[in-house]
Amino acid sequence: MVTSASMGPQGTAQAGRALRVAYVIPAYPPLASQPFVVNEMIEVQNAGNEVVVLPLYAGKSGRTPHGTFARLHPTEVLFPATISGALLLGALATFLRQPIVTLRTLAGALRHAWVSPIAVLRFASIVPRALAAAPALRRLGVDRIHAHFATLTADCAAVTSALSGIPFSFTAHAYDIYSQEPRVRNETLRWKLKHASQVFTVNCFARDMLRKQLPAEKHAAVRTAYVGIPVDLFDARPALDRGTCLQLLCVARLCEKKGLDTLVEACGVLRDRGLAFVLRIFGGGPLLEELAAQIVRLDLVESVLLRGSITQEDVAREMAACHAFVMPCRRDRMGDMDGIPTVFMEAMATGRPVVSCAVSGVPELVHDGETGLLVRTNDPVALADAIERLAADDQLRVRLGKGARALVEEQHDQRRTAARFLAALSAGITGGDPDRTVGAATRQGADVLS
Repeated sequence: MVTSASMGPQGTAQAGRALRVAYVIPAYPPLASQPFVVNEMIEVQNAGNEVVVLPLYAGKSGRTPHGTFARLHPTEVLFPATISGALLLGALATFLRQPIVTLRTLAGALRHAWVSPIAVLRFASIVPRALAAAPALRRLGVDRIHAHFATLTADCAAVTSALSGIPFSFTAHAYDIYSQEPRVRNETLRWKLKHASQVFTVNCFARDMLRKQLPAEKHAAVRTAYVGIPVDLFDARPALDRGTCLQLLCVARLCEKKGLDTLVEACGVLRDRGLAFVLRIFGGGPLLEELAAQIVRLDLVESVLLRGSITQEDVAREMAACHAFVMPCRRDRMGDMDGIPTVFMEAMATGRPVVSCAVSGVPELVHDGETGLLVRTNDPVALADAIERLAADDQLRVRLGKGARALVEEQHDQRRTAARFLAALSAGITGGDPDRTVGAATRQGADVLS
């Protein structure tokens, strides 16, 4: 439990109690595609701290559930409905109490958002919730407002912070800082970087990118906080016997940045070389029909199997049943790319080598020749070569798998990552030194919470 002095709702230090953290997240119930967010909240809660949830909208029913989600028990969920009378009345009351602060805050954000009508509308959509939440979070004695993702959730956290006096921070992931697609481009990012007490990124690549947007004196406020996974669920498994058929796995959203068309094309190369294999792809997304057509066109229907979304528990079983995990990540046409895919951590925790590409933070986890193999992006022949190399060398698969498990235990065990994150939050609130609490620095430097 983090019990160092923390700040109460009036900004006064209150020693000897747990932190109260308000998480601004996209939806509640949480999205099945974001188990890393829920896992962090669970660990913060299990450390004896209080978690308040402020969702931007009501989660949709029928999404794939994860068994781990049942362990999340927030102290309170504020305004769980997407829109309600209480929310609108609360927003109006806040505006009437603090009209100047409200207008000044909104004007500051809109000076950045105005370049895109879409950005203005998106920002406007969170304003009522941000205003209504401010007095509620003060009443609850929240110490820190923390948003996962740097887009609308962080916008909401920033506005609520300005009106409540509670410091805010956010974790930047991937699309929220990389994508230049007009529908999601983060026009207010610089405004949030300027006003946030702390900023966390899921890899060092993103940390360095965001620091370039700030003056040197604020660089220390941007730190890497690696995402964690439940390493007990994804426990180390013995290497799978090679057998007569190589078992390959990919779990992903079916979108351009995952490079799945390159993966399917590489499978055609492997088939032509006479390698016996089966690739199972789990997930849904906009490229489902296109990938299905590509599989038919290349006559791979018996070797490449498209499946739907599955739970974390099912992913763990699939990881144990494969020889290698393959996903050739890339930067898409709008600039979006992965941070460090959580499924890479899950595969590696299971002791399975990962084959991917050196984009964004991937090389911080997939160390070529140590925990997996890296190839050029958009190169199906190079990808096929790497897969064939694993197929032909049992000792290589075993060695990479052991190295993979060791790195994930050190860098991505969610109990450790949450403890380091909490230490950094506490230090940010009390003015302490997070490095003394976080522990030894890794090879990336002292500003990595890993």
